[in-house]
Amino acid sequence: MHRCTGAELDIVCINGPINSGKSTVGRCLCELLPGARFVDGDDHGAPEDADLDTVIAVALARIEALIADAHADTDLIVAYPLRVEDHARLAASAGRRGAGLFVVTLAPPLAVSLSNRGARALSPAECERIAQMYDEGYADPPFTDLLLDNATMASTQTAEAIRSALAAWRADRERRCR
Repeated sequence: MHRCTGAELDIVCINGPINSGKSTVGRCLCELLPGARFVDGDDHGAPEDADLDTVIAVALARIEALIADAHADTDLIVAYPLRVEDHARLAASAGRRGAGLFVVTLAPPLAVSLSNRGARALSPAECERIAQMYDEGYADPPFTDLLLDNATMASTQTAEAIRSALAAWRADRERRCR
């Protein structure tokens, strides 16, 4: 939740299962938002052989540090899948900065996420993890501000839909802060 502090920093988290288009759409969204900075949560720096819990912990710590250090007039576009507890951590980080947190969930049907999209070829382990992520609710979390089935949308169309929803969210926030 954004407090009426006058801060100009917003965090846009693009959530969703593996292969839902988070990074591609995030980069497109950065092109639409002047001065925005893209953060790929997969660039976490954890060892390649680290277990999933370690990877998540390292990735979230990096994202939290970037939120803490972000310039007030720069939007951060973060592409990373969130569990409820991860969202709580990012919401707390945004709150400490007086920043807004807008969560978009990309939720193509499972069959689409399991297909090879673009140049990416999925491994059997990734396919297994994708199915698990759908079972765990990554494609329909309770905390999302915008849920998009982007299966038939180009990345640029998805980014434009997010930009429009973000503008409406900001306008609503401004209205509530008056």
